[in-house]
Amino acid sequence: MNVADLIQKKHGVLTRANQNPIRTTLTTNVQMLLPNNPNRLSWLICNLSDTICYIAWDRNITDQHGILLSANGGIASMTMDEDFEATTWELFGLSDGVDKDIFALSIEIVGPLGKEG
Repeated sequence: MNVADLIQKKHGVLTRANQNPIRTTLTTNVQMLLPNNPNRLSWLICNLSDTICYIAWDRNITDQHGILLSANGGIASMTMDEDFEATTWELFGLSDGVDKDIFALSIEIVGPLGKEG
C-alpha cells in the first residue's frame, strides 16, 4: 500500500500535488499566489528569496497585516484538518523586492474514488 492508497482509503478521494499553480516569484505589488479552490486540502508556501515576504487572504498586505515569511526559507502552510475552510481561500503575497523567488505547493482533490479527472 502506498500513500495515495492511504489517502483514498481515509478520505475517499483522489488527489494531486500542484506546484507553483500561478507564479514562482513575488514583487512589491500584491499578487495572487493561490486562487480560491474548494477542492484544496492543503498548501505550503516557502520564501526562497533573500528578502522577507508577506502573505494574506486579502490584498491589503502590509508589515502590519499579513503573515511574515522570513528570508531564505520562511514557510507557512495550512491543512483542512487543522485550518478548516481557510485552506480553500484565495491567498495573496508581497515581497520587499522585485522578482523574489517563492515555492508554492497545493494538494487538491481531483475526483472521487473510481474516477480520474
